[in-house]
This record gives sequence, C-alpha cells and structure tokens, in this order.
Amino acid sequence: MPNSESYEYSILKYIESATKGSFILFLGEFTYNLTLALGSIVIARVLASEGYGAFSLALVPPLIVASLLSLGIDTAASRYSQMFLMRNSEKGVRAVIKASLLVKTVTGLMGSALCLIFAEPLARFFINRPDLAPYVRVAAVIVLLQNIYNLLLSIFIGLERVTGTTFAKITYSVVKTVASIYMLLLLQLSVLGALLGNIIGYTFALVAAFLFLMQALRGSGKNDNNSVVGIATIAKDMLRYSLPLYVASLIPIIVSGAYQNALLAYNLPDREIGGYRAMANLGVLVSVVTAPISATLLPLFTKFHSNSNELDKVARITNKYIAFVTTPVTVAAMIFSREIMYLFYGADYLFTYPLLPLLLAPNLLASLGSLTIPTILNAIGDTKANMYSTIISTAVFVPASYVLTISAKLWGFLIASLLSSIVGLIFLSIYIKKYIAKPVDYIHACKTYFASALSAILTLLVFLIPVPRFVSVVRIVLGFIIFLTTYIPIALVLGVVSEDDVNFIVKAFERFPIVNVVIALLGGYAKAIVKLISRGAK
Repeated sequence: MPNSESYEYSILKYIESATKGSFILFLGEFTYNLTLALGSIVIARVLASEGYGAFSLALVPPLIVASLLSLGIDTAASRYSQMFLMRNSEKGVRAVIKASLLVKTVTGLMGSALCLIFAEPLARFFINRPDLAPYVRVAAVIVLLQNIYNLLLSIFIGLERVTGTTFAKITYSVVKTVASIYMLLLLQLSVLGALLGNIIGYTFALVAAFLFLMQALRGSGKNDNNSVVGIATIAKDMLRYSLPLYVASLIPIIVSGAYQNALLAYNLPDREIGGYRAMANLGVLVSVVTAPISATLLPLFTKFHSNSNELDKVARITNKYIAFVTTPVTVAAMIFSREIMYLFYGADYLFTYPLLPLLLAPNLLASLGSLTIPTILNAIGDTKANMYSTIISTAVFVPASYVLTISAKLWGFLIASLLSSIVGLIFLSIYIKKYIAKPVDYIHACKTYFASALSAILTLLVFLIPVPRFVSVVRIVLGFIIFLTTYIPIALVLGVVSEDDVNFIVKAFERFPIVNVVIALLGGYAKAIVKLISRGAK
C-alpha cells in the first residue's frame, strides 16, 4: 500500500470508506432487485413472450398517469420532513406527512378514476392496444398505490429512517413475487394474475410502511414546544417548492414514459415487446452493481469539491476501479447472451439474445466517466449541466429512435438509445473541463477495454467444449472462470491495475463475509501472477 503519509493514501482511505458504504447499499438493493428479477423471470416464463408483452403494456397507462400526477411532492416531502427534523419540530414533521399524504391521495384517486373510466382511449393512445382496456382497468388502482408508496419511501429518507425504505421495498418485492407465482401457477390467471400480484405487492408494502412510520412517530411530539403548523400552509409551501422540479422532470417523464412505450407499442408486436422487457430485467441486475456505486460517489466527491487538483486525482482513481469491475462484467455477459437468455427465460425468448449485448452496451461507458462525471458536477453544485445533458440526449434520441425503430424495429430503438447516451456523455466530458482538467484517464480506459476484449476472445474457447448446446450453466460457469483467469493477468501486464491496487481492493472488502473470501482468492491469484511477472522481468 502507499505510504501512510502520502497524499494518495489519504485519497484511497476516502475511497475505501465509500466502497464500504457502497457494499452496504449493494446488499439492500441486491435483495430487492434480485427478488423482483426472479419474480419477473417466473412471470415471463409462464406467460411466454407474447403474454409477458401484454402484461407489460397493460401497466403502461397507469404508470404514465401516476408519473404525470406526481407533482414532485415526493422530493418536497423528503426535504421538508428533514428540515423540521433538524429543527426538532415533531409537529412540523407530522404536518408534512399529513399534507403530503393528502395531496398524493387526492391525485392518486383522480388518476385511478381516470384509468378506470377512460381505460379504452388511454390504451388506444398510449399503447395502441384497445383490446387491453380490461387489464388497464384492473391496474388502475396502481396509480393510487404507487403514488403513496413512493411518497412513504421519500419520507423515510427525509426522516433518516433508511431501514423503513429497505423494509418497504423488500416487502413489496417478496409479496409481489410470491403472489404473482401463486396467481399464475396455482390459479392459472395468466396476465390478470400477474397484475393482481403487482397490486397485492403494493398493498402489503403500504401496510408495512405505515406500521413502520407509526412506530417511528410513536411518542414523538410530547416535548415539542414549537407552534402548531397548519396542514394547508405546509401543502402550499411544498407545492411551491415541488412544482418547478416537477415541470423540469416532465421531459424525462414524457420521453421515457409516454414516448418510448408508445413508440414500441405502435411498431412492435407483443412478442417482441415481451422479449425486450425480459432483457431489461437482466439489465436491472447489472444496475445492482452500478447503482450503489453511484450513490456513494456524491459524498465522496463532495469531500474534495473545493480543490480541483484533488478532485481531478480522486476522479481518475475512482474511475479506474469502476472500469476495472463494470467493463469485464459487461463484456462477459455479452459473450454469453444466448446462454443467459436460455437459462433465465427458456427457448421462447432466444430470439432476443443477439440484442442483449446492444442493451448492455451503455454500461461500457462507465469506463469513460458515465458514472463519475455527472456525480462530480452535482458535487460541485453545477446541477444544470446534467439537465443540459438530458435535453441534448433527448434531442438526439427522439428523432433517431423514431426513424430507426420504424426501419429496424428493436435493433433501431436500442441503437438510438446507445447513441443518445454517447452524445450526452460527450457533452458532459467537454463541459466538465471548466472545473477539472482530466477526470478520466482515456489511455487507461482503452487498456481496460483491450484487456476485456482479449479475455473475451480467449473465453470463446468454451464454445468448443463438446457439451449439448443448451447446457447453459456449464458453459456460463466455465466461461466466467476462463474469463477471470485470463482477465486478471492481462490487466496486470497492461497496467490496468497494480499490486498496490490489488492489496487495496482486498483490504476494502476484508470485513464483509463471503465476499471477502472470493476477493481474497482472486487477490491471491493476482499476487501470484505479479510474482511470475517479476521473475520473468529478472
């Protein structure tokens, strides 16, 4: 490890702390997303690609309506509850909770009524499937349930009760998965069963969240000498704060919610939409790794935001470790796209496997700063940069996706999505030069890409193993072993990581059970390779 007095050592200590925070978040998000993903896999397998497409489309109108009626109250509730908490005003906290619940309940009921009454025109307009109107009516209640569910998650964050957020999310994922499987396998309710499972999941999650909230507030306010805060006054203040944020969020809501779903619904059959949604579920598993990393980067960069030289160095070091993990994982998943789709979803979804690498491709941009640069700009306080990037990406995506989806179907849609991500990152990479000179070491990024690509070529040898084509587990396990045992030495030879980096990574995870054993084994292998390289050099 670097000398304890060195500047690099102090930076690595901050990164080590962030790594631990990232791993704690990882465990919570992993449990939630893994349960949802497993449930989605079962639903997708039982319904087959066409039925899964119909199920996914039936949820689109209620979810769009819920987003359009959110009014930004979730963010306001988190902020105002935190504000009154810091003032030790329990009466203020309770007023915020009551006011936000009132607003979200009213808008949620309006949205549910809208979907219930106008199910057919909404189904025709948003998804071009008027025949799915009965399912839209069933899903109408999700507008109300999701509105209140998201609000309670935000309130828990504002009250610094993250355990409540985790508890509610895991309750939702577990109950939804179990209920959906019961409805599909035992009651044979098909698409209706999947929708009911979703509704039951939200219902149980809300009960759990309210119980947790009541427990958190029990006995509070007895010693609060602050004046009583009017619910109507708080509601008005929250709306004044939230509406500008809501207006700013309308672009991604309309583009990601309404436009994308309508574009796919008008140009693709249910079978292809079901295949796309199934692939997207696998993409969520990749985000389980990247999302906690992103969440811990903001406090890390905030520690260094006042000094551009320090921020420059910590950004490059952080990006190096992110690239070392995300690039090979993404490349390995691309290689085994056919085996992965068959293993998780079965033969009915094999038509999507050539598209999976394209769907995963944006994760490769992490090596070029797609995770670090936006977070650095937020840490500096220049949040408008990310807004500009979103606008530019949207300006590219909308026309490109329209033309390419009509001409090349799902291939065109995914190409347009990747293209817009690249353009947005290029803008941010140029913009950030105002603050720091070199947030990304592009030579190092190229070395990481090359090491992953070379390991991928060697891993292709696994396809020469004489086992039945669809013995997916055997191919995936052997393939990942070959990939790791080749990637680590290639990365060391090319200078992607050094022996000090290996020691740091092992130390950062030494307190975490199970994972520390895996990291230690890989670290021991890497150190043995370093010794061989050193002997060869002599």
